[in-house]
Amino acid sequence: MHTTLSTRAIPEGDRLPFWRETIGKMFMPLECVAGAGTSFSADLQHASVGPVDLMAMTASPHQVTRSARLVRNSDADYFMVSYQISGQGFLRQSDKESQQSAGDFVLYDSTRPFEMGYCENFSKYILRIPRSLLSAHVSSPDRLCGLTISAKSSPSILLGGMLRSLAESRAEMATTVLDPIANALIELVVGGLQSLPQAQQGEVSKLQTFHLSRVKSYILQNLRDPSLNIERIALDLKMSVSSLYRIFEKEDQPLSQWIWSQRLQLCQRDLKSPVLKEKNIGDIAFDWGFSNCTHFSRAFKRETGMTPKEFRKQHMTG
Repeated sequence: MHTTLSTRAIPEGDRLPFWRETIGKMFMPLECVAGAGTSFSADLQHASVGPVDLMAMTASPHQVTRSARLVRNSDADYFMVSYQISGQGFLRQSDKESQQSAGDFVLYDSTRPFEMGYCENFSKYILRIPRSLLSAHVSSPDRLCGLTISAKSSPSILLGGMLRSLAESRAEMATTVLDPIANALIELVVGGLQSLPQAQQGEVSKLQTFHLSRVKSYILQNLRDPSLNIERIALDLKMSVSSLYRIFEKEDQPLSQWIWSQRLQLCQRDLKSPVLKEKNIGDIAFDWGFSNCTHFSRAFKRETGMTPKEFRKQHMTG
């Protein structure tokens, strides 16, 4: 990992505004208030692990708020995991309030207001997971936001070790291993969430959840194949087409739309990647299962409001 943001070189009186503005541009807009009687300072390291972002943060006491106004004016759509390394913090989201100590972790949602604060110096890891990826592994993860997963749980212990290894590693990882590592991180988060008593409340049947996860996992593994369609999924998973549609009835998107949405998200990721800046836009589309450039461009603009070329230019210069 490498340091991408620090207040060390910023005059003391300008640190908080600098931090608030930069965090807002890099991640999501937040209101930020320093702890009473303290001099604000913060350092943050960031690395992309496939589709997941990993951050390591050390900071002085402060509180951040994502208000309803900021949510309305922002398109950030992620689930965030806050894993406490040292110090104590709290999280309020919806009707839940929880506290986190060293080794605990908690899930929160960027599309809903929240407050998070620390009354002492602290450090933590943060995972930023696209909504679709976490939703592919656990049903309605938003209902489990704001609930602390204990440092004593096996998923938390394993997740902490993996995050520490990734954060401290100086070796460059091959692109081919990034997605499997991201999946392993997500599985550990899911394991922690499913250990919560609340995970058993208000769920669809376990069989329904199992089939939904199975179908989504199969799709994500085969997105690069342009021949992937509903009939092929049903055949390979030995299910009926009507069963597939039924499984997706309570999801935010119909099955076919979900497939194209995943492909478009991965195209967006690759178009933002400095490593792939010289790669032809059409080749990126073909890599993720599009077989027609015109169809890709129209779908991309419908999803983002920009052409693929405009999107790449904005993120390479922004």
